[in-house]
Amino acid sequence: MTKQISARNILTKRNLAIGAILSGSLISLPVMAVHLGNGQTAFNYPPRLVKATTSYKSPHTPATYYFTLAIPQNAGEPLGAVTISQRQNSDTVLFDPRRSRASLGDRFARGSEIPLASIGGEQPNKPGEATIAFDPPVPPGNTVTVALRAKSNPNGGIYLFGVTAFPAGEKSSGQFLGYGRLHFGSR
Repeated sequence: MTKQISARNILTKRNLAIGAILSGSLISLPVMAVHLGNGQTAFNYPPRLVKATTSYKSPHTPATYYFTLAIPQNAGEPLGAVTISQRQNSDTVLFDPRRSRASLGDRFARGSEIPLASIGGEQPNKPGEATIAFDPPVPPGNTVTVALRAKSNPNGGIYLFGVTAFPAGEKSSGQFLGYGRLHFGSR
């Protein structure tokens, strides 16, 4: 039994030493974007959906939905655009893309406003979806909040909104970040 423990300790120490050497050498490598064979660009490390909130929870009330994203320092590419798409539910939210905006920081510690290149949404074939493009793209190491205006909150219940982030560039590969969950009360 003593031989097994000492052999296990030796293997553990050896693995720790190898891990320390590798991690030290990897830290010094420059972060570069992932370039796929078909010319598409992707994030090395995608942004993270931090939270989703709403200005009002009452149904049938105009509101603003806030989606906060953290872009890691080692993302490899700036954030070029975000698509927010409602998961199918009993009621579809209609967005007012013209009244949407974005800013650095989160909803409550709002920083400077980020100019938008375009805002698309409310196409007949994709209700409940909007795409916000940043101009200029948001560099890695920042937190950004997208404020998407809803013409009216849906009926009471829990609604999920899928968030997909796109790196800057014409041929960028989107990365699904997860669902923002909003809960609306009932009258």
